[in-house]
Amino acid sequence: MEKTKKIWEKAKETAGDKEQIKSTLSNAGEKLKKLATNSNELQELKSKLEILIRMVQSHISGEYKSFPVSTILLIVFALLYFIIPTDLIPDFIPALGFTDDASVVFLIARKINRDIKKFHLWEKEQWEQAD
Repeated sequence: MEKTKKIWEKAKETAGDKEQIKSTLSNAGEKLKKLATNSNELQELKSKLEILIRMVQSHISGEYKSFPVSTILLIVFALLYFIIPTDLIPDFIPALGFTDDASVVFLIARKINRDIKKFHLWEKEQWEQAD
């Protein structure tokens, strides 16, 4: 639990710093590219992470401003948890390494589901306006 607390403290620090957020997004994107999606669970994890990354990107660019601070903080925590290899279950442990990462991402996605749905609607509107 100590590692989780440290990640939470890092998330609070990162969420208030645009450059740290950009670095976190970049690191998460790089790790996401390397994530094998040979199971439905890993494909779902990848999908959730992609939406969380887009949400934060839209927030820091100023395109989408409808997130409460708590949502950004939770997303940053989930992304940091995903990119830090030595969390509760280290990522280098075969078959188990991403189990805790997935649990954290899915738990947070469930907690902010309303914000995710609103963001999806906003994204859809943006695509429709671009056509």
